[in-house]
Amino acid sequence: MSARVHLYFFCMALLLCGTAAAQSPPEDAEEVTLQAPYVDVYTGPGRGYPIFHALEYGETLWLLKRRTDWVKVSTRRGITGWVRIADLGEIYGEDDEQVVLPVPDYRDYRTQDFHLGFSYGDFDGASSLGMTLGYRFTANISAEVRATQAVGEFSDSQTYQVAVVHQPFPDWRLSPYFMLGTGINITSPNATIVATEDRRDTAMLTGVGIKTHLSRRFALRAELANHYLLTSRENNQEIVEWKLGFDVFL
Repeated sequence: MSARVHLYFFCMALLLCGTAAAQSPPEDAEEVTLQAPYVDVYTGPGRGYPIFHALEYGETLWLLKRRTDWVKVSTRRGITGWVRIADLGEIYGEDDEQVVLPVPDYRDYRTQDFHLGFSYGDFDGASSLGMTLGYRFTANISAEVRATQAVGEFSDSQTYQVAVVHQPFPDWRLSPYFMLGTGINITSPNATIVATEDRRDTAMLTGVGIKTHLSRRFALRAELANHYLLTSRENNQEIVEWKLGFDVFL
């Protein structure tokens, strides 16, 4: 290969490097300087993606966007990839002030207004499956629409209720809550010889529970509820229900 060809490829390489170096980041990107010894760069936001580069101490980079505890970065050399926020260590902005990227934790659930819950438990001796749709008005007060299907030996029942949930200590990892609500209970006796009609009663709800957040989107909960049925018979009926379940924050 002649010297002229070598010179041609050398000039093309310089041109490409200059073009990459001249690339400017998006207007909303934040420029920072890395103070960690080295940081692995992944092709995607997760440890399952391969590492293809390592950032060095004192290197300048741009923060492009964040996904959970990962951030997409770009360097002056045109290298773009994902790094863990926890691996960045100390980073400083153009004004030499430290830039803090908070690592998400379970308290971030408060940025989600709606939650969908599923549960399993015991409804006065019958196995019960429940579903809940809730909306958070404040850090302490939520409203829930609750539906429960209970299957027993002598009768089945469906309960539909609306409840107000008070969570006095939402920042606690094990956070108690209290419920107060009302709705209807439909009881269907499992009679095989004599035909019987379904009973429809007003159901008053009180209850207590405890919730623990696994992440910003998932929480486990356990609760004990008391259903007071206002029946048309001589005596009203009281049903105790306990259940275990989980919430998904939307």
